Amino acid sequence: MSAVTAKYSMSGSRSRQRPGPLFCFEAPADVLRQRYLTVVFRPDEADSTDRERILTARRALQMVAEGTGDAASRWDRVFREFLLSDDQLALVVRSLHEDQQYESAVLCLESAIRAGRAAPWLYDVLALQMRLSGRPSGQIARVLKSRLDFGISDIPQLLLTAAMLSRFEAWEPAIDTLRDIEQLSPTASAELWLLARSIADKSGDTEAIVWSRCGILRYIWDPGYEREHAEAKRTVQELVARLQNSGDEDAAGLILSRLQSASQIDLQITLRWAGAADLDLIIRDPSGQECSFRRRTTPTLGRLVRETGIAKPASGTREEVFIQPEALSGEYEIAVRFALGEVPSGTAILSITQAAGTAGERTETRSIRLGQEDTLLKTLVNKGRSQLPAAAIDDVQR
Repeated sequence: MSAVTAKYSMSGSRSRQRPGPLFCFEAPADVLRQRYLTVVFRPDEADSTDRERILTARRALQMVAEGTGDAASRWDRVFREFLLSDDQLALVVRSLHEDQQYESAVLCLESAIRAGRAAPWLYDVLALQMRLSGRPSGQIARVLKSRLDFGISDIPQLLLTAAMLSRFEAWEPAIDTLRDIEQLSPTASAELWLLARSIADKSGDTEAIVWSRCGILRYIWDPGYEREHAEAKRTVQELVARLQNSGDEDAAGLILSRLQSASQIDLQITLRWAGAADLDLIIRDPSGQECSFRRRTTPTLGRLVRETGIAKPASGTREEVFIQPEALSGEYEIAVRFALGEVPSGTAILSITQAAGTAGERTETRSIRLGQEDTLLKTLVNKGRSQLPAAAIDDVQR
């Protein structure tokens, strides 16, 4: 079967029972809701832009199949006459890959690079196709060396590389790429952990599944984080239960310990009040970093995760919540500022919880009398888990 006539089902497997589009495969863009992976719909379900992308990729394949001259020159002609987007190029290569035309995929990618389409993901996918086509190891090594010329500091490009590798079911190198991003900056992008979750689930790799969920619990605190955290805990707990049922208590215990560590919050400070007023919670950590509505995340990974402000009805309860999953040891300074509005009782409730999610969890609650001046308090964290050195804090600030 030629690449021009191959059919695919939504899962990427061949479908001989019913007609289908040339290109149709599942991708985690519905989870990420961003530009790294675009879902390609069936033509009857896609909008006009998606159909045009599919048709352009189809024409490129037809030009190679029907052209004259050697295969490399035919691919060169494609890249002279078509301005293929990354998504269209991925569609073309995926079609060849699914049809086991690995050498054709190699020629396509080599031509793309000759045409100036150099990007890290191209080299990674090219190396993969070279291995599958049986190219000499020396050629593959040269490709990987070229890949290193891009460096490993461009996080958006690394995310794109991992996403593209996942399209070819190259799960291990895709996950390795995501682990590289974690080493660079685990908090740089929520997409890191959502993409890691998607790839880990598709790979079936138990370690990757646990790693991705623990990352979500530690680093995703965007609006709606409660839903992502609940799914992460549920998935790992189900995995632990399966291991326990199979008698592998040691493995279950290790994973459960990782889950508990990822779920723990060393310090949570919650300010609650009622009435049409705006109060501000301002936290200064032992390193001198301040977290407030002006700066919701600090270099030491303290975060203001909820700030209801004055927008809700007067009868509603409002709150501001600061968390530091891995707190610094030392004294935290807390300021409660009465910005504007009216609090009928003239008071607010401040709750300070340490070691949340552990057997040693403890909460202190204080009633705050509101006035024109800030109310100042302090709390001491004796055994914070943060190992972030001062030099690392300075690096983040720069």
